[in-house]
Amino acid sequence: MFVRILGAAILCIILLGASPQMQARDQTDWETIVRFTDARGDDVGGGDLLYPDHAVYVPGLFDLLQFEVSRDEHNLYFDFEFAALTNPFQAPEGYFHQRLEVYIQTGEPSPLTDIYLGPHKLQTAPDAGWNVRLSIAPFDESRLYVLGEDGQVEILSKGVTSRSLPARQTIRVQVENDVLPQHNSDWGYYVLVGSFDGLAEGSWRDLGEGPWQVGGTGTPVFDLLSPRFGARSQKAQLAQGVLYPVYEGRTQVIPMLLGALAVAWVFGVFCLWRWRHGRS
Repeated sequence: MFVRILGAAILCIILLGASPQMQARDQTDWETIVRFTDARGDDVGGGDLLYPDHAVYVPGLFDLLQFEVSRDEHNLYFDFEFAALTNPFQAPEGYFHQRLEVYIQTGEPSPLTDIYLGPHKLQTAPDAGWNVRLSIAPFDESRLYVLGEDGQVEILSKGVTSRSLPARQTIRVQVENDVLPQHNSDWGYYVLVGSFDGLAEGSWRDLGEGPWQVGGTGTPVFDLLSPRFGARSQKAQLAQGVLYPVYEGRTQVIPMLLGALAVAWVFGVFCLWRWRHGRS
C-alpha cells in the first residue's frame, strides 16, 4: 500500500509541476521556441510586497502566468500573460502598469552579473551573467541592451516594440532578429515583473508612502519566473538577492522527487498510525 501511495504522490507532483515548464507546439511559419508557466497568485515578491492602494491597481496586474518566446522569419517575440491587464491612462501600447525586465544568458561567457531595478540591485548566478537585456515599459520606453564582442553594451530602441493582446491579457514584445544573437537552446531567462512609474528611477515604482507607491517590504519585484518551491523559489531568490535563470526543457527533478517522497512519508506515517489505532 505504501508503494502505491508513493507512486501516486510522485505522479501528482510531476503533473502539477513545481517549476516553470517548457511546452512544445507544432512548428509552422510561426514557431514557438519555449513556453514557461508561472504560479498564479504569487505576485507578492519575497512574500510581503503590496500593490499600491489607488483604485486603478486591480488584483492580478503583476501576476505573471506565462512567458513564451516565439519567432517568424523577421522577428523574435516575447509574450507575457498576466492575470489582469488594464490601460487606465491610455498608453499607446495598450498597457500601463507593468514594468518588465528580461535578462538573457545566451550560453556565452559574460562578466555582467548586476540586475538594476531603479535604486535596487540584484545579482545573477555567478556562472550565468547576462548577454542580452530587454527592458520593457509603456510610452515607447522599451530598450534592448546587447553585450558585444568588444565587451561594450549597445543600447537599441529601434526594432524593439511592445503592445497588448487584450483577449489574452498578454503583453507582446517584438524584436527584430538582426539585432539579437542567434537564438539556441542554451538561452536562460531571468524574468522580473514590477510596477511602471514614469517619474521614478529606471521607471521602476519603488516602495514608499501614499496610494501610488508600493507597500510592504523587500525589493519591489512583484513576480519572478521561478520554481514555486525549493531553494530557487521566488521567495528564496529575492531574499538572497541572487537570481537564477530558467532554461528550456530543464526542470528541477530532484526537488520534485524530494517533495514527492516527503508527501509519501507523511501519508505512510498517517496510514500506519490509523492501522495501529484500529487494531488497538
